[in-house]
Amino acid sequence: MKKLFSIFSLLLSCVALGQSTDLDRHDFNYSYVQLPSNPIAEVKNRTYSFTTNIDRNLMYDKSKFFFQNQVNINGFEKKEKNGYINIDITLLTPTITKKNIATRTSSSKDKNGVVRNTYYYTAELTYAQNGSAKVSSSDGKIQKTIDFTRSNTLKSKEYDSYSSADSYFYNINRTIYNNFVTEVVNSLNTQLNNDYGYSVKTGTDYLWILANKKHPEQAAEYKAFEEVRAVFDKMTFNNPVSNFEVELQSPIQYFESLPKKYAEDSKAHRKIRYSAYFNLAQIYNYLDLPNKSIEWSNKLIENDYDKSDGVSNIEECNDMNTLFKVNKINTRHFAVETKNFFFEEAAPVASSPSYTTTSAPYSIDTDPNYILAYLATIKKDTIAGYIQKSRTLALGDAITVTVKDFQGKFSERTFKANEVNRLTLSNGEEFASVSFKVAVDNGGISMSSATKKFVKEMYTGKKISVYQYFNGEIIIKGANDSEGKSNASASWMLSPKKRFEELAAGCPALLARVEKKEFKNNLESILQFAEALDACN
Repeated sequence: MKKLFSIFSLLLSCVALGQSTDLDRHDFNYSYVQLPSNPIAEVKNRTYSFTTNIDRNLMYDKSKFFFQNQVNINGFEKKEKNGYINIDITLLTPTITKKNIATRTSSSKDKNGVVRNTYYYTAELTYAQNGSAKVSSSDGKIQKTIDFTRSNTLKSKEYDSYSSADSYFYNINRTIYNNFVTEVVNSLNTQLNNDYGYSVKTGTDYLWILANKKHPEQAAEYKAFEEVRAVFDKMTFNNPVSNFEVELQSPIQYFESLPKKYAEDSKAHRKIRYSAYFNLAQIYNYLDLPNKSIEWSNKLIENDYDKSDGVSNIEECNDMNTLFKVNKINTRHFAVETKNFFFEEAAPVASSPSYTTTSAPYSIDTDPNYILAYLATIKKDTIAGYIQKSRTLALGDAITVTVKDFQGKFSERTFKANEVNRLTLSNGEEFASVSFKVAVDNGGISMSSATKKFVKEMYTGKKISVYQYFNGEIIIKGANDSEGKSNASASWMLSPKKRFEELAAGCPALLARVEKKEFKNNLESILQFAEALDACN
């Protein structure tokens, strides 16, 4: 009997080796609280307030309390004054230190051999910004300065006339001022929350599952993934996950069994072991059990297949352990209470001896810092609300809008990009929710999985659509594609001609233009290509 079992196991192993062991990513949801690196232990001290000294030029089109209302620390109470933490913001007007118009010459020969030169012009400038935010506590335990002093550059698109390039400098100060203010707001929100706040992180991550449905292990592995996904779908940032490990015993035991079943040194077996180790490390990471996650990451490294995944997860888990220690806690799942005092500026009114002077009540629909937005959700609802203008400059995977309920009261609601089809602003700007991988932050290498994010619509065609992400990346998405591709990814940066050829397949006239290198990897050229592709029969 033992001999028959051994023969059967050998046959099963041979069948498995003969099948493709390619892996597919399968997403699950997560939600947790990002712990601060410098926590305020006493809850009563989790309050903050502001003092500001901002040059008038920077506040030209903004309310008096712009920074007070734009900067928030999650898990804290914002007070009008006398917070435990005070944020003293000082900003000076940026100054232009250098202006230049660069010239590029393009030479070509006509059919008679006559050389013709075409000139292109680009406006460039450098400016210096100066400012800081001093963060201090009432008991002197916190003393920190966030410095905004640096030199920045701006560059226009390429023009075919000198005068057009020169016109770029007209009213450029307003762009510089707005860039500076936006940078300060974003930097303060990021650094203050990293240091002291309790930001809620909600998103998707993935497990590696066998792709080939003919592989004898694929069905069981996919079933284990579905069990993991079902449990993690119940995860909320404000409820403990301590009981999830018990609920996940079946998929955990299954993944633990795979390395014993596929123990050979072949590439196929190592890939299956890799998926098991990776999945177990992921599960324990999101169960707030970093030490167990590290154990499986070490096995992943020893397996010698995509070792970098194990190394990066160990770094992440070590960081989690450090945060657990400094926060004197062992979970990232608990209730977070944020109280934001809203600073209101009374509208100026004319005074007269015959009239009583009054102040108009605050109304968000007349606040110059907000803009009306319409969200078309995947549930086919249309939601109207107000969004801070500064937030529209850096839309990512979620948007927070202020909406009015049936009682006429305003409250904030946050929508993830995967819950929304379209976002339209009252100034005419339109955004779509598109799945893609961000490349810029990783040097052109898209390391994270594709997730839906808000992108500005630049062109919507029958064959391809073009979008722009807030960090400048251009997203190209085919009409039948589930994901868009970033023009900042390595494949686009290194081989733009090849990418254009792939998109132009079936259109000889457009392929001929691509062959002549008529199209470049920039927004203007990609838009020209998209229009030409749609015009191709």
